[in-house]
Order: sequence, then structure tokens, then C-alpha cells
Amino acid sequence: MKTLSRIGIALLLASVASRAEAQQPAIVLPPLIGHVQAIDGTPIAEAEVKVVDVRSGAGRSDTRGAFSIANVPKGIHTLSVRRLGYLPATATVELPQKNDSLTIVLVPTRAELDTVTVNARINVLAGVVVDERDRPIAGALVDLGSSSAGAKTTGEDGWFTFTAVKSGPTIVHVLKEGYIGTMQSVQLQEWRGLVVRMSRIDQSLSANKQEILSGLGNSAQERWIATQTRLARRALPAVVITREELAPFGDLTLGEAILRTASGAQVVNIMQQNHSSACVLINGDRMIGQSSLDSYDTEDVEFVELYPPGTEVTGSVAKYLGIAGCSTARRGGGGGSRNGRNRAATAPVESTGGGAFYAVIWLKN
Repeated sequence: MKTLSRIGIALLLASVASRAEAQQPAIVLPPLIGHVQAIDGTPIAEAEVKVVDVRSGAGRSDTRGAFSIANVPKGIHTLSVRRLGYLPATATVELPQKNDSLTIVLVPTRAELDTVTVNARINVLAGVVVDERDRPIAGALVDLGSSSAGAKTTGEDGWFTFTAVKSGPTIVHVLKEGYIGTMQSVQLQEWRGLVVRMSRIDQSLSANKQEILSGLGNSAQERWIATQTRLARRALPAVVITREELAPFGDLTLGEAILRTASGAQVVNIMQQNHSSACVLINGDRMIGQSSLDSYDTEDVEFVELYPPGTEVTGSVAKYLGIAGCSTARRGGGGGSRNGRNRAATAPVESTGGGAFYAVIWLKN
């Protein structure tokens, strides 16, 4: 009898639990929302927006350029945006979204691209360079972070085109006299359209300051050539993490953001061993030395180069950071937190051998 009573109680409890679960409302995921627009801010309707890793994740922009895609699971997602007459674009977003400011800009295609014969899968990176008022900038020098890609000069319409560009992280370097030199980083996998915006230099500044800001001086040119060489000779586990990968983590420290990116998986072990501390070089030539990557705001970073010990084979980083005492990799660099930003780590360190763990951080203009 006691056994039967226990069975009856168990069945009753199971029934109550089942009814309670049935009564719980289903979790409703907030939709993924954003806008698609042209360079001048004009809304683009009928753009196809797909969530790359979600089978049912697709939608179209309306007459206001707005789109909304339901039932996209929480996490990091890549969007592919296409519209007839425009070059494809991509964006990376983290759900749930922190705000509704996701805006994707499409670049109109050109007749010359219709003549590109595709005998094999190739990448095309094309776009336009504009000023603060979205007016095209003619005569801008556009170069890629690949010494073999060559450089292009924009025409009267501000347009540039690169074909057969290698997949992966791509750095676009743009210079024009009278404008602040700029870099833009993208994760290239296919045809892409890109808008590069440049700001005019304040003419009241000294000639020396103007030259520095333009990036046209000899030292800046040497820095760019060194960077091109590093990027061209980079091999795993060294990685370049672009703005597109970092974008969803703008509210995190750089060290935290790196560990959450797909590319960061290549360096997770060395990051953990060094407590997110590295020998830091800012913008290719400003020596910081041993510092916590958690000292930097992700939102301020355009891209970052990470070189585990022994992988920076050109010596261009060591040329600067050897002076800063970064001749060996170090541990215990203070891990860092938001309370200690932009301060070099001061905790005791010990060598792990094999050279330094370098981080070249490129800040936004």
C-alpha cells in the first residue's frame, strides 16, 4: 500500500508539473530591426536582408528602408543585404539589440562591373570616397593592406574598384591632401560595396600638424609600408580583427571583445595565459609597452593586429616595442578592468619565452 501511495503521489506531482509547464507562456524573441539606405541617407526599399546562419531569417526593407526579422535567436549574427542595382553589403549584430541604430548603406553598382568576367570565384571590393556632406572626393589615393593589390585613385565621382581581392580581413587606406587620412577595416568574403568618409583638415593648424593628420608625410608612408608588409606576411595564429567583428561588442573592453570574436578564437590561449596583457603599439608607431587590452574601449578601435610570440616575422613591431622593454612575452599583466583604462599594467610579470605577445591597436580617426 505504501508503495502504491508513493506511486500515486509521484504521478500527481508529475501531472501538476506538466500542467504548470503548459501554462507558461512561450518566450517571444524581439525582432532584429534596422534600416537600409543610400549614401546620401535616402531610404532603399525592397532590399533583401538575410541572416546568414539562420535558415528562416530573412526580410525586405519597406518604403522607409526599415526591416524587421522575427525569431532570430540570441547571439552574434552576420547579415547579408542585397538590392538590384547596388553592391552587396554585410553587417554584424548581436541579439538582443541594445538599440535600433543599425543602418546599412548600399553603394550603387556601375556598368564597368557588369563587364567583369567571372571564370572562378573572385572578390570585388568597390565603393566611393565622400566628404562630410556626402559629396564625392576626386583624386583620393585608395590602397589596400596587401602589397600586391596596388593602389587606385578615385575619379570625379569618388569611385574606386579592386578585383580579385583575397578573402579575409581587408584594410582600406585612403589619403587625400587637405583631408584627414583614414583607414577602414572589413571582413571580405565576396563582392562588397563600401563608403569611405573623410573629414577636412582644419587649415588653421600648423603645417606640421596638417601633414601628420593627412598621413602624407614620409614617416606616415613608412609606417603604412611596414603595416602592409606585416599584413601580407601574416600567418596563423596571428590574426587581424576588423571593426566589423568588433562592432557588436562596443560596450565591452577590447580584451573582452577579442575573446568573443570568431578570429579571437585563434589567440584565446595566449590571451588567457597573459591575462589579456600584451605589448601594445598604437597606430603602428606609438609605443605603449606592456599593457592590459582591457584598458581600451572597443568602440574606439578600428582594427587590431595580434601576434603571439614568434609570429611577427617582419620585426617592424619589435623595432618600436623593444625600446619599451617588450623583448619577451609576459604574464600577470594585471588583466585590467574598466576602472584602469589607458594605464599600462604594473603587476609583476614573468617570461614565457619565445618572444613577445604583440598587439597593434589602430584607433578610429
